[in-house]
Amino acid sequence: MNFRLKSGFYMHISETQWYNLCSLRVGLGQVRLYEPENLVALREILQEIDSPPLIVARGSNLIGADNLTIMPVLRLPKSSEFAVVEQLDVCTFRLGAALGLLEAARILAARGCGGLAPLAGIPGSLGGALAMNAGANGQEISSLVREMRGWDLRLDRPWHWFREQGGWGYRQSPIAKDVLILEAVLELYPVQTEDETALILAELNRRSLTNPKGASAGSVFRNPSPGNPAGRLLEQAGCKGLSHGSFQVSQKHANWIINVGGKPGKAEDCRLLVNDMKKRVLDQSGLRLHCEWKWADDA
Repeated sequence: MNFRLKSGFYMHISETQWYNLCSLRVGLGQVRLYEPENLVALREILQEIDSPPLIVARGSNLIGADNLTIMPVLRLPKSSEFAVVEQLDVCTFRLGAALGLLEAARILAARGCGGLAPLAGIPGSLGGALAMNAGANGQEISSLVREMRGWDLRLDRPWHWFREQGGWGYRQSPIAKDVLILEAVLELYPVQTEDETALILAELNRRSLTNPKGASAGSVFRNPSPGNPAGRLLEQAGCKGLSHGSFQVSQKHANWIINVGGKPGKAEDCRLLVNDMKKRVLDQSGLRLHCEWKWADDA
């Protein structure tokens, strides 16, 4: 439902289950989802609830929970001031965190600017990509970021980051857990629109051929080191086909879990399967794998 706030702005509040917020369709617990249309509405939310809500994006690497009590969750809606596209220089843009990566790549390509094509196949929003330093094809989004602006939900104050501050790493960003990213300034480079559009399409086609079909949350584990992919270790440990409840390790890619049938499943079953995979690799190779996903019950 849409609620009119004291400020006169609107905020969407709904009650739903975790599985409706996750691409893997996992988590049977209930959430109260807050979707503010602007910063004023966001600040009113923070004044009315007891503790900072859990930040979610489009749920492409999110694992829900089986919580018994309702959890507050915050998401930036796609149609809001958080989806802005503002050109600051020839190929420098201020982009709202609610924009999808693919959407942003296409908008920038149409304006003759490239750099996002290698990442265009990653599902989810710009904000989610920044929070985990999303990468693909040898490129990480951090290489394009000049600055970021957000809001610290715990301290209820602005948060800024500039390139010279650093803090990036493999699947690691300088964004703290309770910081909601609102926008980023990306520096790209001039391209021919037709060429960049072709690169985006090629990346989408590549992913459609290589990624297993079915409801999923993308790669489960980080690669332990360059040239030593987690998928190979998992396959060698006999993980393909393992299952718990609704979830099964893909026969096509051992670092990929799918929701068989796409029906809502327990987060507990998903965690059991992930832990089983980790244990098998540890027993077989002595290496500890680290999960890439965001777990709601670890917040």
